[in-house]
Amino acid sequence: MTRLSRFQRFALLTASTTVITGGALLPGTAFAAPAPQAPSIAVAEAEARWAETKDAPSGITAELPAKPKAEKVPGGHTYIATTDSAVAQFTVIDADGVDQNDLDFVLKGYLFGYNETVESPDEKIKSTNLRTGTTADGHHTLHADFTAPDGTVGSIGLIHTGDYVVQVATIGFDVEPDTVRADYKQLLDSVQLPADKEPGRAT
Repeated sequence: MTRLSRFQRFALLTASTTVITGGALLPGTAFAAPAPQAPSIAVAEAEARWAETKDAPSGITAELPAKPKAEKVPGGHTYIATTDSAVAQFTVIDADGVDQNDLDFVLKGYLFGYNETVESPDEKIKSTNLRTGTTADGHHTLHADFTAPDGTVGSIGLIHTGDYVVQVATIGFDVEPDTVRADYKQLLDSVQLPADKEPGRAT
């Protein structure tokens, strides 16, 4: 539980400092949907716990795996849901001062901010599998996975909508990496902008 508490504190810290420093920002129509699969009973039960969260000022929505804690941060709001071994975050902030080409800088700020909070070198994360693209509506996106020697795994996605920067992220430990990334994929694919009628696809 100590690690999860640190994750939660970091999630709030990063969402707050993004607006001030251009640093870490935890953001569907923006991302490609997964190939359909027949869910097992266990998967179906897990999916039943996911519920839509709406950021009222922007109208942007996302589904989180548990009831989130909502926090006001400079320029927007962040929504944090904690499960047994992971934290999922959905954040929406005003895009003032953040150019659509700055998403790589935002990711670097996220990594720097996270690694400043750890107590051991084994807990420091690094990004892998960096992908950039655009949505069907032309919004810039950035996605990355991250890992640490202690087994911490996670993924992050950013989308610059023009008016807002949206971030989704999951991070966990003592759990199969595929589980954390499946949660990330489900969170990512659930994000919808007000004008979107169905999830779009990033290229």
